[in-house]
Amino acid sequence: MTKADTIIPITLPTPFDVGPVNCFLLKGEAVTLIDSGPKTHEARELLLASLNEHGLKFEDLDQYICTHYHPDHAGLSKEIQEAGVQTIMLKEAVPYVSGNSEFLKWTESFYTKLYSHFGVPDSFGRLELVKLKKLRSYMSTFTPDLTALPGEAVPGHSGFIFLKTPGHAPDHLALYHEEQGIFIGGDVLLPHISSNALLEPPALYETKRPKTLLQYRETLKNLLTLNLRTVYPGHGEPFSNASELIQKRLHDQEERAKTIENLLGQDSLTVFDLCVRLFPKLFERQLGLVVSEVAGHLDLLLDENRIMKDENQGLFYFSQTGAIR
Repeated sequence: MTKADTIIPITLPTPFDVGPVNCFLLKGEAVTLIDSGPKTHEARELLLASLNEHGLKFEDLDQYICTHYHPDHAGLSKEIQEAGVQTIMLKEAVPYVSGNSEFLKWTESFYTKLYSHFGVPDSFGRLELVKLKKLRSYMSTFTPDLTALPGEAVPGHSGFIFLKTPGHAPDHLALYHEEQGIFIGGDVLLPHISSNALLEPPALYETKRPKTLLQYRETLKNLLTLNLRTVYPGHGEPFSNASELIQKRLHDQEERAKTIENLLGQDSLTVFDLCVRLFPKLFERQLGLVVSEVAGHLDLLLDENRIMKDENQGLFYFSQTGAIR
């Protein structure tokens, strides 16, 4: 990072369980805003006030970079873009942020079928779709002006490059400065909680769903090869123990996989069965997160040939390799 580059955190409230979200003002040859917070009156007013403290309005920004499509990070993107600010995301973000009706129908159909295969009761599955629609209300649809290429230089910020870091979201984008060890990472690595590798639909009309936890683990392993001295996360305070934290996240994932493997025992269980057993107090309130957690670790166990998957009358059942069924 050149001497002229400054990173200014802007923390905004969200209506979500994750709590406040961090946006960042990156000031160098260019003035760049990274993420925007949710589309709420409180977040908007605080973002505008924070920019004003530095003599800025939306119109004064040279560019706006959004790390991923989740509403707590992308909610005010459209308003910033409409102020004449060039917006940048990965190309994978476009179906999610553009409000494409065909993709929205595809997404709803994907979750409906998947929850059915996973043994989720219809009433629970329908409620999750209602929650998904509610989430979308915290973001106005837009289409990015530019799509970043992994490894490409960040305009106006010498030494910074774009990194593609999928897992938590398919379009997850981070900024990295190798010499200074600076990583502006969105939700790829958080200091106080593990980022959930959320279940996502495949590209339009493709049949194979992405194995998001496996993608996330690959991302984390790639991060271990980088010079990460200071991480600026999407939630929580900046931190410097990135390597130690990544190792912990990978270890915790492996331990969770062992727990699920042991829960299967000699039984064949559905994803929903495992959700209820693993998270008896949480599964009703946070079913989407819980299903993603369980399904991701089942993907890991299947990838390592430690369990088997069978289908019976439209339900997916999982059991230990060699279990008597």
